[in-house]
Amino acid sequence: MTESCWNCWNCWTATGGSGPPPYPNSSPSRSPPGAPPIRRGREFAAVLARSLARHRVLCDLLSAQAGVLEHNVSADVAACYKRAALENVAALAALARQYLPELGGHADRFCAPAVMVSGAVWTHARPSAAMLAAYDADPSLAALRMDFTTTLEDMLTTLVAGTLASAQE
Repeated sequence: MTESCWNCWNCWTATGGSGPPPYPNSSPSRSPPGAPPIRRGREFAAVLARSLARHRVLCDLLSAQAGVLEHNVSADVAACYKRAALENVAALAALARQYLPELGGHADRFCAPAVMVSGAVWTHARPSAAMLAAYDADPSLAALRMDFTTTLEDMLTTLVAGTLASAQE
């Protein structure tokens, strides 16, 4: 299963999450050249969130990686899995630097948490039948119900803003 997760991730990053043409050759940004980094970062976060929303199997695997896929495996499998994770974060960081060169060497600091947040948001945005019934029965709980794409976009925008700020220090 760990191999399946990173094979899905490899395919996603190789195409920039969109399929042909490769993401690196297309622009996620509608901003004019020279737009402020935070604006380009917001647009980059939106593209990532929308792209991941279209890749349900990848999101399922990301949401299961720490709690399921990394357990009950040998040390060799775990090491191989983590090496693949590092490669995939580096591939996403290279994409991020194309559109946000201001991230520089800090791009990995954005991308590694982006992967973790994506899995966590996916899990919380897909509540069980019991949680859906609880939301319906108690309107005060409605604030806890979340849309995957909107929530992930907000989280990734916050991550990119914080990473941009750290990169400027």
